[in-house]
Amino acid sequence: MPVIHELDSHMSDLIAAGEVVERPSSVCKELIENSIDAGATQITVEIEHGGISYLRIQDNGCGMEPADAPTAFLRHATSKIRTKEDLAAIGTLGFRGEALAAISAVSRVDLFTKQKGTLEGTHLFVEAGTVKVNESAGCPDGTTFVIRDLFYNTPARMKFLKKDFTEAGYVVSVVEHAAESHPEIAFRCIRDGKTVFHSPGTGELQQAVFAVFGRELSRNLIPIPPVTMEDVRVHGFLSKPHAPRANRSYQHFFVNGRFIKSKLIQAAMEEAYRNAIITGKFPYGCLCIDLPLSQVDVNVHPAKTEVKFAFEKKIFSAVYTACKGALAAEDNVPQIRAAEIKTPRPAVQESRPERKPVETPAPRPSAAPQRSEADADRLDRIRRMSGLSRPSERTSGAGTLSAGGGYRTGGSAPRRSFRPFVDVDASDEEVLDTVSKPSLPLEEPTAEQETLLPETEVQIETPEPVSEPERVSEEIPTTLEQARPSAKVIGSCFSTYILAEDADGLILIDKHAAHERMIFNELQKSAEIPTQMLLEPVVVELTSEEFAAVTGNRETVEAVGFRAEPFGRHSIAVREAPAYLEAAEIPMTMSEVAQKLLDRRTPMPDKRDDLIHMVSCKAAIKGGWETSTAELQAICDRVISDPDIACCPHGRPVMVRLTKYELDKLFKRVNQ
Repeated sequence: MPVIHELDSHMSDLIAAGEVVERPSSVCKELIENSIDAGATQITVEIEHGGISYLRIQDNGCGMEPADAPTAFLRHATSKIRTKEDLAAIGTLGFRGEALAAISAVSRVDLFTKQKGTLEGTHLFVEAGTVKVNESAGCPDGTTFVIRDLFYNTPARMKFLKKDFTEAGYVVSVVEHAAESHPEIAFRCIRDGKTVFHSPGTGELQQAVFAVFGRELSRNLIPIPPVTMEDVRVHGFLSKPHAPRANRSYQHFFVNGRFIKSKLIQAAMEEAYRNAIITGKFPYGCLCIDLPLSQVDVNVHPAKTEVKFAFEKKIFSAVYTACKGALAAEDNVPQIRAAEIKTPRPAVQESRPERKPVETPAPRPSAAPQRSEADADRLDRIRRMSGLSRPSERTSGAGTLSAGGGYRTGGSAPRRSFRPFVDVDASDEEVLDTVSKPSLPLEEPTAEQETLLPETEVQIETPEPVSEPERVSEEIPTTLEQARPSAKVIGSCFSTYILAEDADGLILIDKHAAHERMIFNELQKSAEIPTQMLLEPVVVELTSEEFAAVTGNRETVEAVGFRAEPFGRHSIAVREAPAYLEAAEIPMTMSEVAQKLLDRRTPMPDKRDDLIHMVSCKAAIKGGWETSTAELQAICDRVISDPDIACCPHGRPVMVRLTKYELDKLFKRVNQ
């Protein structure tokens, strides 16, 4: 066996430095946090060659005394904690006293520091963890660090660094996160002599977010009014559902002014976009969470980018409620913006022989898509499997209104078009049913979401209390004009898109997406998960964590259609399951439910939503079908009056708007 020996101090410093200092951005993060803790209001970061050869951090904070400057480079030397009780309520960004020791162990460091009111400052030069120079010097108030030749004595770390431009991007990202978390501080980042980022430092989060996200991304951000649940406060900005991104790179989360990475907050944020964003796309934004210091542990990661919450369920509920409320308060309708049209130069006309026009026969109108009997039978079978009964059909004249608001003509006529849940005038070419318009849904959590949302008082900090939307009267209007909002259908395009106008401009509506969302909302409100007893119980093997989650949340599991009981050490026996699930799918679905319970997400199997999506899509009006003007007007009225029809169940937008001003810009009626 090899002889055990104690490592020398330099070797142990190099090993410890590898945990804290990974790349130039790690150095930048630690020094910026020290500057913020020092009370700085202006912080400048300058880098060259990605920060590898040169990195300067300058602030106007309190500075250090001459005697404290050398002590700051010792390991575990700090002014921010003194007793073990201080670890339970850490309010500063830095606290362990490892940053300067780790940085100086793998680089050459110059420190210039001066306190306000003193005549001279202090200059230290530290190389490989050893103080080489300690002298008085003239310098501005505050502290300036100059880091040169990072990893010069650890080639193994140097070879893992990326290109200068990539490393510089990481440094700029650190500065941007700091600017968002502390909008009261003015940040400036200089890369190779050019300013690449600047925040005003006015204390307004909106200005800091605009500086980070830029004009285009900020255009699709909506504010989150500050929401307080118990002692958790959430505010910030979120992206509109119709403007997602392909990745999560712009999901910025801050807890008590500290940038963190949290799957819990990410799950709560994305849960608010459920059925409102395109599958495979992700929202973005800046979420700030403030909570008591004793309820969060920041000492669980060497880089302090991950934290541990004492009450995760409460954090999930607060973030979900704040995001859901912010999205519900917006119309989320995309607007078409006019782009400058370049007029092509007139082509030089050449003398060509005249050609006689060729007479082309008029195209024959193609038959509208019709639903086959097999499709209807399949739809009925799906409804029977899922327990979704047909609404009672109302007979009116020559037709009936079927499930999902579909209109089926009498006799043997094929089904060609479907009507939404709105009345039309009986004088139309086709006699339609008179059905009352359903009331506007209030922003209330579903039964599945209530399992994660405790009954706590929610305080929304707004200048005026937000009133609940009035419910639409259940009385049947006598004419279409009484229920029609101020938008008039003027035609259709490609038999797919509805063209309407109102006082603000032109409205375009995808009639299939709109009708699909109407049916989806109705099914989602009224549908209950049908279950069936299994002839033989299905034994499901789970991990120890999944087993504990399922057995500890038995009521929640039963709410989504499963009745299971322990069967062995880490196994459960499923005796009752949703009717539309095959026995072979039960193990995978149970594992999915368990994982969502572990992630504090709504434990609703995706199979149910997929089924409702399919039924809605099958029953909705199809693109290309010929639809009467009365039907188009009915869809338009419903879309404009119901804020829940902003997108189809797959996340595609239902309506876009082209304002009159943008139209005037296109035709040069106004200045650009």
